[in-house]
Amino acid sequence: MSESKKRCPYCGEEISINAKKCIHCKEWLEEPETKGNQVQPKHYTQRLQPAANYSPRIIVNQGGNSSNGVGTAGFIISLISVIFCWLPGVSWLVWLIGLVLSFAGLFKSPRGLAIAGMIISLIDIIILMAILNAVGSLLSSIF
Repeated sequence: MSESKKRCPYCGEEISINAKKCIHCKEWLEEPETKGNQVQPKHYTQRLQPAANYSPRIIVNQGGNSSNGVGTAGFIISLISVIFCWLPGVSWLVWLIGLVLSFAGLFKSPRGLAIAGMIISLIDIIILMAILNAVGSLLSSIF
């Protein structure tokens, strides 16, 4: 560094020794003179941290919370269908709605609950078929 240069206390860059404002960070090195009774603008009195005390601010953007509402609805309705599988008409309708919503949820991200809803729906159809078979054999033995 030559004798006609000095370091800016804010950004650490070389500037002229006679500089009143840093050409790099645009910070005033000394307060600008006021004309008459004018009040200095607020930005003249606010200063950044000097370069020696500077620590960069790190901002991590983790993305928005994404959810799959259709897949979640399919999962919940599939669970309801398993709980009420002993009701003949209602369980078939609820099962079909749960299956359709879970299938539609497979095409959106995240897919976790949609896959779980599909598996539960497939297990539920096995349970519904077993109940239907039991009711059918019970009715055929009675009549």
